[in-house]
Amino acid sequence: MPAGPFVPSNAFSSLIIGGLIKINGVQVPLMLSKTISKPGKPLLASAECFANPGGLLPVRPPSKLPPPGNLCLHVSLEPERLGYGRVGSVYPLRIDDNNQYTLPSLVIKVAARRRYDDLAREAWFYEEMEDIQGVAIARCYGFFTAEIEQNSEVLDWAEADADCDEEEVDIRGEDSPSEDGCDTEDTWDRYAWRDSEDLVMEEFSWEVVFKREEERDKLRDKLRDKIRQERRDKRARTIKPTRADPVSVRNRSDKTFLSVLVLERLGDVMPIGVPLEALKPDVREIYSDMGRFGVHHIDIRWRNILAAPATDQSIVCPYHGHKHQWRVVDFDLSRKSNHLHSGIESAANGWLQTILDGLEEGYVVETWD
Repeated sequence: MPAGPFVPSNAFSSLIIGGLIKINGVQVPLMLSKTISKPGKPLLASAECFANPGGLLPVRPPSKLPPPGNLCLHVSLEPERLGYGRVGSVYPLRIDDNNQYTLPSLVIKVAARRRYDDLAREAWFYEEMEDIQGVAIARCYGFFTAEIEQNSEVLDWAEADADCDEEEVDIRGEDSPSEDGCDTEDTWDRYAWRDSEDLVMEEFSWEVVFKREEERDKLRDKLRDKIRQERRDKRARTIKPTRADPVSVRNRSDKTFLSVLVLERLGDVMPIGVPLEALKPDVREIYSDMGRFGVHHIDIRWRNILAAPATDQSIVCPYHGHKHQWRVVDFDLSRKSNHLHSGIESAANGWLQTILDGLEEGYVVETWD
C-alpha cells in the first residue's frame, strides 16, 4: 500500500465487495452505492436550565473534507466475524485495490435484514462528528446500500432469521419494534404490570411476594410473545421507503435492501482485572469530545470502547492537545441533544465510573443491566 496520508473519508462513491452474498448458491461480488444517512429524533432538555442558550442543538461544524470523490473501493470480506449486536455484524475487510491510495485497515458493519434505518442513523452520527474521526471515534468511509433479489443469500441473514423467535427480547425498549423502524419506545412502561397498592410492612408475607413475582413473570412472557409476533408480522410486510432512501423501490415484493458501513479497524477492548487509572482520563476525554457536538452516546459499554489503531496517523485532539489512546463505536442508539456540554459530560462520566470500576474488580457492567 502506498505511503502517505490516508485518502479522505468521502473519496468513495461506490463499493464492490466479494464474499458477502450468494445467488443460487454461488458467491458473487456485490456493488453498493453511497447513500444518504438518516438523523434520529433529537433529545431535548426537560428544563431551560439544562439546555444550551435558546434551547438550540449544536450546529455541525463546516466540513474540512475536499469535494466528494468518485472512487470505487474494491474489497473482500474476511470470514471471521469480529463482533455482532442488535443492528448487525462486523467483519474485517481485505483491500483488493491497494495500489491506488493509502487506507487504514478496514472493517465492515453489515446491517441485519430489518436494521437498514438503524445503520443509516449510525452513519449520520459519524458524519455529524467528522471533526473527531480518527481522534475520539473511528474513521468512517461511508454508508453504502444495494438493492438485491429476495432469493439472495446474505451472510448471517438466514441465521438471524432462524434465531429471531428464540432470541432474548429486551422488554425495556432496546429491541422493541416501532412504526418507522427507528425510534423505540419504553415498551415496559407501555405494558408493565403495576401494583394496585404498595405492600406495607404490616401486610408483608413471602406468599404475597411470590405470587406477585409469578404474575410479573407471566406478564413478561406475554410481553415477549407480543414483541416476537410483532417482529414476525413486520418481517412479513414490505419495508417502507424512508428519507434515507428517498427514491427507493423498496416496496417491490421481489426486492430488498442491504446496507453496510465501512469503518477503520480498531484495537482491543479495555483489560479486565487490572488497575485502569492510567487510561481513565483519556476515556473521559473522548466522551467529553463527543459532548461538544451535543451527542449522547447512550450505548456506553465495555465492548464499545476500543483501543486506537496501531498507526502513526492518529490525529491530535483539537480540544485536549494530544492523541487519544481509545475510540468509541456504535452510535445506532445515540441522540443529538440540546443539553449543556457539562450535562452530557456528567451523564457519561457517571456510567463510565461504574463500568471502569467493575473492570478493575474483574467483571463487566452492561448499561442495560
